[in-house]
Amino acid sequence: MPYVLGIDIASTRTTAATCVNQGDGWGVPEPSWLGARGPSAASAVFLDDDGYLLTGDAAVEAGRSAPARLLTGFHERIGDDVPVIVGGERFPAESLSAVLVDAAVDQAAERFGEKPRDIVLTHPVGWGSFRRDLLRRALAEAGFPRAMLVPAPVAALHTYLAPQGEVTAGVCEFGPDGAVVTIATAGINGWLPVKTVEGVDPGEAIGKVFELAHGAGIQPQALAGIVLCGEAPPVPGRTPCPVFASSDPVLTVATGAANIAARRDVPQPANAVATVETTLLPRVDDTPELTERPERPPVDITPFPLPERTGAAKLLSRRKPLVAGTAVAVLAATALLLTLTTREATADKGPEAPPTTPTSCAPPTPGATTVSNPPNPADSPSPFPAASPEGRC
Repeated sequence: MPYVLGIDIASTRTTAATCVNQGDGWGVPEPSWLGARGPSAASAVFLDDDGYLLTGDAAVEAGRSAPARLLTGFHERIGDDVPVIVGGERFPAESLSAVLVDAAVDQAAERFGEKPRDIVLTHPVGWGSFRRDLLRRALAEAGFPRAMLVPAPVAALHTYLAPQGEVTAGVCEFGPDGAVVTIATAGINGWLPVKTVEGVDPGEAIGKVFELAHGAGIQPQALAGIVLCGEAPPVPGRTPCPVFASSDPVLTVATGAANIAARRDVPQPANAVATVETTLLPRVDDTPELTERPERPPVDITPFPLPERTGAAKLLSRRKPLVAGTAVAVLAATALLLTLTTREATADKGPEAPPTTPTSCAPPTPGATTVSNPPNPADSPSPFPAASPEGRC
């Protein structure tokens, strides 16, 4: 029984949906059971000791005993320079996403007895051609060269709204890091994203859709609708436009991907005019050449502001070299002047004279001869001047 498969690899959960060709047309998409206790499975891969890879909920269960071998969050890392390393093995992020796709295909083939005719895989809306080419090449190496890639908001819109006429609609994708809000317009080639805002508070997601629509010149009541997917909160009571949310919004994107796969398989009339292909519905016959890596945006590094210096440290800072040099010269000159002044003051003072002590002379003895002529000072070898007669005894 021919069927197609739509797969959505989100940051935490992976979902899939199938659409069966009933002969007279395609049926309603149905979820493909991937998890141990529900349709969705964890977006995880576990590398065991023997080198085998486990996926989904089985990988999370095995990772409880060896968390270092559990890999998660790799789908968003496609295109990063740093590969995923576990157990000494290097894994490109896109190859791990291809492993999850292969596991979903095996689950569907076990149910239907054959592989799907077409596969549609979703990706974040902000991806450029470089990341898409990396994933497309990894899928081709895994045996899925005709796998089709579409943005997740586009797949979500195909769950409820067909791209008919020039209308605008909104999508709110709810995840662990907030909501991703996108508005898209419909044309002859399908839905085309126009504006996207990430990290929106879940309670303000619908209001953000109206804000983006107003910026594009569209009134809220003119929107074709708003689709809620992921871990969506309860639907608000009244809105200016229709709001679409299923009982299990986690499956919304995968369901829309299955609708796109069924639409892609519809045969075209022989006299149909070929339309210009876009990234929404590409025809992949051969693996495309890998495009060049986009240039990284420049990084501006703002220096850390240091506190203003005070006192002598401020004068010696590199911001004022002239003042610092002058201050150093003044300090050196002052020190030299003090040294010279101290030496001159010390040189003017001769050797200190011995202290003078009063002398008491005894009176002359009667009959003694008194010498009245003092000795000549010139004949004395003493360097000191001769004492006066009154000072001698």
